[in-house]
Amino acid sequence: MTVTTATGYGVERIDDLAALPEAELREYAELLRGLERERIPEDPAPPVDVYLSRFRTPPPHATRLDWLVRTADGELVARALLFITKLEENAHLRDSVIEVRADHRRHGIADRLFGDMVRAAGDAPEVVITFGTSDRAPSGIAYAEHIGATKGLDTHVNQLAVEDIDRALMREWAQLAPKGYRLVWIDGDTPEELMDNVLVAYDAMNTAPLGSIPMNPWRQTAERTREWDAMRKKQGRERRLLLAILDETGETAGFTETAFDPRMPHVVGQMGTAVIPKHRGRDLGKWLKAVSLERVLAERPTARFIRTGNADVNAPMLSINTRMGFKPAWATAWWKISLADAKRYVEARGL
Repeated sequence: MTVTTATGYGVERIDDLAALPEAELREYAELLRGLERERIPEDPAPPVDVYLSRFRTPPPHATRLDWLVRTADGELVARALLFITKLEENAHLRDSVIEVRADHRRHGIADRLFGDMVRAAGDAPEVVITFGTSDRAPSGIAYAEHIGATKGLDTHVNQLAVEDIDRALMREWAQLAPKGYRLVWIDGDTPEELMDNVLVAYDAMNTAPLGSIPMNPWRQTAERTREWDAMRKKQGRERRLLLAILDETGETAGFTETAFDPRMPHVVGQMGTAVIPKHRGRDLGKWLKAVSLERVLAERPTARFIRTGNADVNAPMLSINTRMGFKPAWATAWWKISLADAKRYVEARGL
């Protein structure tokens, strides 16, 4: 780790987050809990253990760098995060986060953290730094515009309130059962006999809209799938993956996946959903989503919300979600800035 200073603050870079002492990890978790309360005040803040389990499980396919910012008297008030992917198909991408506690904004902390991240991002001219913003934290949008970043994709977190679900409609969709197809559940680790089906399902997400974000198609492999399965288990999260399979050939026709953390019983995440192009037009999407939702309702009786992220231009998926009762909860966006432009900003301000 390295320690530097900003005006009135100390900035510490953490190269191995899991190696931090327990007390410091808990302090970091409390900072994130406070930031989460600002973004989603209607939710209970996630328990500290949720963050600890994630801190202690490094991502299998990326190098993670953290920066922590403290006041002169040692109070933790901001953080930055940079992921440098190890996967060759998108080795040019650097996903990033900067978050500053509300009472310490407009003190130059974000600039200082951005400078540190840019210096850590490498020197390859093709590198692009990406990050997300939310309209619930408008300071982040203002900062994205300030540094000269470009919005690559408008998105929303869409939310389905469990109390508003049209149960009759979901029962109707769950009975669609297009002829020649069957459904298969995967709850835990991906079984070897279904690995090829899962690879096809996950690769189908490469058809999702990306706007102008320069992301190449991800190549899912059995090794990567096993590593993600192991990480999810170590972090204490669970998933329910539902495959639609064509009986005649055994090929994947579509999938949907939900995920949840038992320590956060109020919410379930609706993850990816896709139907393979040649199988579209047979109501597979509605069938998959309804059967999955019915299981969520049975297994997670304390859930209040189902939440998902959607690109605003993804009309087919938005159509299904809207009919299910999903409504926009807050607007989000995905931004990009080239390493060259980021360096120009940093150098111009002497950061």
